[in-house]
Amino acid sequence: MADAAAAPCRYPHLGWDPVPGSPAELAALKARLTASAASLGTAHRLVDRLLSESSYWSGEAADAFRAALDGELPRYLKNAHRSLTKAAGRLGAWHDDLVGLQATARRHDTRAGLQSAAVRTAEARWTAAARNAQTPEADLKAAVAAVNRARTALAATRAHARELEETHRTTAARIARELDAATDRLAPKEPGALDKALGWLDENLGDVLSATSATLGLVALFAGPLAVPLLFVAAGASVAALLLHSRDPKIRAGLAAGPGDARFWTSTATLTGDAVGTLPGVGAVAKGAAGAAAAAREGGAAVGLGGHASRFASESGTAMGTFAEGGTPVAAWVAARTGRPGAAPAIDVGTATAGVAASGTGLVADEDDTTARGAASAVEGAKAVPELGNHLKTGAELFGRAP
Repeated sequence: MADAAAAPCRYPHLGWDPVPGSPAELAALKARLTASAASLGTAHRLVDRLLSESSYWSGEAADAFRAALDGELPRYLKNAHRSLTKAAGRLGAWHDDLVGLQATARRHDTRAGLQSAAVRTAEARWTAAARNAQTPEADLKAAVAAVNRARTALAATRAHARELEETHRTTAARIARELDAATDRLAPKEPGALDKALGWLDENLGDVLSATSATLGLVALFAGPLAVPLLFVAAGASVAALLLHSRDPKIRAGLAAGPGDARFWTSTATLTGDAVGTLPGVGAVAKGAAGAAAAAREGGAAVGLGGHASRFASESGTAMGTFAEGGTPVAAWVAARTGRPGAAPAIDVGTATAGVAASGTGLVADEDDTTARGAASAVEGAKAVPELGNHLKTGAELFGRAP
């Protein structure tokens, strides 16, 4: 920015510049930061794409290529893109604030110019009156009062300009702090415990939701009347996990690798487990919607919104209870073969516990631990396939009845 001391004062009647700064230079700097942020965003997406598509390429050269691009580089590009975008936004806000402050300063300066002229006029009249020995005392007092009023008005305007200067200073300081916060992640820094935890959660949220769904399914076996709401939450967690996993570059790369690669089966088992976990929730909601639609057909407007909602809640809750009562196909098969129905609950608990363990493996096992991940995938697949059949059978029975 230009040197304020060397440049002529933009507010000559105030006598100083209460709101220094150049909106034009701020706008230009914001434009440069916005362009840089866009370039970094493009670079981040390109690196992600290259890493994803490099799964088709094997050998030492491919490993060296992935090692060069992988690691912290994508994270730094992503952080820098976010930081510069946020910094550009803060500069844009400061530009708008500065334009408003300078417009106010110009109004103060114009008012000060008029008041300075009024002071000079009042002082000239008082001087002339004081030099004239014939001037009545009352006129002298009036001239003095006029000078005082003019000086007081000018002082008030300059006081307002001082307040404006303080507003400018505090606003600039706030913007500076926000810029520091925005650019804090531009350069690689050693993250704190909270940053590490949030970063880990961001990278593993899909696996966390899968494990949460499996855990809630296990807890629901002991929850009595709370089982149905727990199972609704578990189904919601499975829906969110399925959405996240379906967009995960690692999952997509595993599917693209084909059946000859262990990653393909791990990715397939993960998505299948998530999808199967959504079925009770989807089926219960569909049954509730069908019940509400039937209520609308039967009662029309007389039923009212509350009646439709009540029918929806009742039907969906009953449907979820039906899914819960179905148990696992393994438990039903063992109970039928052994003639011991009492064995079914224990088998259900064991099956659910195995599902929790398999889901949690993705959170604790190293990426290179193919043995643990392969075993977890096998458990998930062995658990998901019969569950899929059981859920489809339950759904067919639910919708086979009259609503």
